[in-house]
Amino acid sequence: MKNVLIISGKEDAGRLFLGEAKRCAETKQVPLKFATIDLNALTTDDLTTADLLLLDPQVAESDVRSMIKDATPIAVIPNDVYGWLNGQALVKFACEQLELFPVLD
Repeated sequence: MKNVLIISGKEDAGRLFLGEAKRCAETKQVPLKFATIDLNALTTDDLTTADLLLLDPQVAESDVRSMIKDATPIAVIPNDVYGWLNGQALVKFACEQLELFPVLD
């Protein structure tokens, strides 16, 4: 099971994705565990268990990169996925970033 942490710039933005992403991952039996946190509440302890950090488009990678001590991959959620709150596309994007195949159709 891989841990994916969604870091959002707005308090509720990550939570909107969370339910859909969890449902999709469970339904498709994808080995991903999603969690979300607001950038303002983020601590280095939150980053220790993450296998992938997904940033919403309003979060600058540099804001997060300085907190990371290891090579945890960071990716910005594509605007079309973020704008439509597409949970299935988010799971697919996370799978691609972690090279978990086969990727969802």
